[in-house]
Amino acid sequence: MKLPDTSPSTPSLHYPPLREWQQRCVDKAMQQLSPTRPHFLCQATPGAGKMLMSAVLAGLLLERGDVDFVLYLGPSRDVVSRAEQTLSEVTGLAMDGQLGARGGCYTYQSLRSRLQTLQQLGRQFRVLLIWDESHHAGRLPGTQKGANEWGQALLLLERNMALTLALSGTPWRTDGSCLPLLRYLDLPQGTQESESGEAALQQRLVPDFVYTLQQAVRDGVCRLPLIQLVDNRRISLTVTDPRSRKPKKQKQFTSIPRLLRGARVGYGDLLRHEAPMAYVLERGIARLSELRRIQPAAGGLVVASDIEHAEDIAEWLGDRGEDACLVTSQTPHAHSRLQAFRESAQAWVVSVGMISEGVDIPRLRVCCYLSHVRTEQHFRQVLGRIIRRMGEQDPDCHLVVINEPILRRYAHRIADDLPEEKAVVSVVPTEADGRGSSSSSSTGEQEAAEEPGEARDSVPDTAGVAFGSAASASTTAARWEQDMAFSRRFIAHIATLKL
Repeated sequence: MKLPDTSPSTPSLHYPPLREWQQRCVDKAMQQLSPTRPHFLCQATPGAGKMLMSAVLAGLLLERGDVDFVLYLGPSRDVVSRAEQTLSEVTGLAMDGQLGARGGCYTYQSLRSRLQTLQQLGRQFRVLLIWDESHHAGRLPGTQKGANEWGQALLLLERNMALTLALSGTPWRTDGSCLPLLRYLDLPQGTQESESGEAALQQRLVPDFVYTLQQAVRDGVCRLPLIQLVDNRRISLTVTDPRSRKPKKQKQFTSIPRLLRGARVGYGDLLRHEAPMAYVLERGIARLSELRRIQPAAGGLVVASDIEHAEDIAEWLGDRGEDACLVTSQTPHAHSRLQAFRESAQAWVVSVGMISEGVDIPRLRVCCYLSHVRTEQHFRQVLGRIIRRMGEQDPDCHLVVINEPILRRYAHRIADDLPEEKAVVSVVPTEADGRGSSSSSSTGEQEAAEEPGEARDSVPDTAGVAFGSAASASTTAARWEQDMAFSRRFIAHIATLKL
C-alpha cells in the first residue's frame, strides 16, 4: 500500500492551514515517530497553538495507517472538552469515546478508573496517546520508578500504546522530579550530594521540538507581554497584638520588598489587604478600559489565592461597576459559565486555578495576578492565558503583579525570553491618595481541589497596611531605577515602543 505524501509541499486539503512552526513540528514528528522511537515531546510556549498541531499530526498518522485510535489526556474538564472539539473538527472523526468513535479524551484524574479498558484497547489496536500539560506526571530522576499517581497510571498505560505525543509549555516540575517516558541527558555530576552521600544525579530534558516565547513574539504568533510590578514608596504598617494591652506599633517602609523583609506580614497576607489589592485591580481596570476602546470584546482575568479571596475580588469589582464573572470549582455550572464568558464580551473573569493552564480564551488581554502561588511554572502558565493573538489589532497584553521579589525574578526571566528590543518589565509606583485596610487574616481559607497551592505565610497579629501617595512620576521612577537596580534593558519606554 502506498503511503500518502506528508511533505509540506503537499498538505492534506481538508486540514486547516498551519503556522510555520506547527508545520515544522508535524513534519519532524511524522519522520521520527516509529516503533523504535515511539515518544515525541513538543515544548512550545503557552498560547502558541499546540492542540491544533497535535490534531493535524493525529489525523496524518491515522491516514498513514500508523495508528488506529487516538487517546487524549488533559488536566481539566474544560481543557479536555476543547481538545475533543479540536480533534474532531480537524480529523472529521468522532473523538468522544463512544461506539464508532476513533478516539477518546479524558482527564488525568479519570485515568485510574478507565485504565484497564484503555489498556485493553491498546493491546488490540495501535493507539496514539497525546498527553497534554505533561508536567503533571512525575518520576524519580534516572529511573521510571517513584512516579506520582498520574505518572504511575501513565506508565502503566504507555506499555500498551503504539506512539505517544507529549505537550507542554513548561516541561518541568517544581518538586525536582522528571517526566515519565521522555528522554533526559545525564549532566556531569557536581559537588552536590544526595541524602545517601552519593553525588546527586543531574539530568536535562531533551525535547524533540522547541518553540520559544521569543520566537512566538517575533513571528507574531503570541502577544508581547508587558509586565507591570506594582509598588509604593510610602507604606505604613500598623500592628496590633490582641493578646496584650500594648499600644499599636507603626512602621514605615519604602517598598513592598522591604515590607516583606522587615515586617511580620507575608506575601499571602498582603494579598488580602485592601490597599495592594486595590492598586493591582485599578491598574488592570485602567489598562483594560483603554484596550476595550479599540477591541470592545477584550477581557481581563484575575487570578485569586482561594475561593473566598475570589469571591471578595468579584464583589470588589462589582461594587465599582465592573462586569465580572466568578468561576471556581465550587461555582454551580462552572464550566458552562466559563464557556459563556468565552463567547461573550463580558469584561472580567475571576478564578483561582480553573484558568491557569490549557484554557483557551483568546480575548483575554489583561491579567491581575493575586495568587499566593509563587512558582515559575504557575506564573508562566497564567501568562499563557493572555498571550494568544487573535489578529493584527492585539499586539500586546498586560500582566499586573505585586512587586514581590520572587515574582519580580520570574518577570525578569520572561523578559530574558523575549526579543531584546522588546523586553519590558516596569515598576509602577502607585500615585493615588493613601488608603488602607483595617485587618487581614490568612488562616482557614478553603482552596479549590483543582487549583495549585502553596503554604501561605502566617501573621499572628492583626495588621493594617496603608499605601501613601507617591511623589511625581519622574522622581519616583528615577528612584526606583536606582533602588531596585534594574538592568537598563528592562527600563520601559512603552509609549515609544514599536511593535
